Amino acid sequence: MLSPYQNKTVKAANRMVSTLYMTPVVRGMNYHRILGKTLLVLLVVSLCSLILLAYPGQTPTEEGLKEEGLEPQPYSDLNLRFSNRSLIPPDTLIVQTIPLTGISVARPFVLPAPQAVIFEDDRRQRVAVLSTDSSGTLTLYLFEHLPLAPKLPALVQCANNRGCEADRTPLTGGLGCLAFCLKELLELSALNQ
Repeated sequence: MLSPYQNKTVKAANRMVSTLYMTPVVRGMNYHRILGKTLLVLLVVSLCSLILLAYPGQTPTEEGLKEEGLEPQPYSDLNLRFSNRSLIPPDTLIVQTIPLTGISVARPFVLPAPQAVIFEDDRRQRVAVLSTDSSGTLTLYLFEHLPLAPKLPALVQCANNRGCEADRTPLTGGLGCLAFCLKELLELSALNQ
């Protein structure tokens, strides 16, 4: 049997535990129910967002082109992916190798400097790789038959106009500067093909 003092202590402890587990009710609102409904709504919205990101469907531009009977041009909008190491693709993929001897690019002050740029479309179909070695020699590896050789003077002119030889800005200078010039040239060559 408990003494009266121990009995009071046990009753006080029970009241504290019961108040912790009781649902707080203020002005007739049940906050646990509101919290549960809010979490359920957030879960449904998150799932819908993930489904839309996983299966985006067609963009309005692609739908408009298909309605008009036109297909989007291949390689009309290339993406650039930078690599911190030199890349030499397998010989089975390379259609043409072009050494870019008349062009030099600046190395950025921030390390690690990009050593290669991969040109690919939205479906990750690669078109070309621009790579540099430790001595600074630039080489372009083409994976598609594109008439790029006659347009190389335009690439040199673009690199000179943009100042790629002296631009040390991270990503957009140096090799990135030349990659932007080459991107425009590749897209133009793909359209004229």
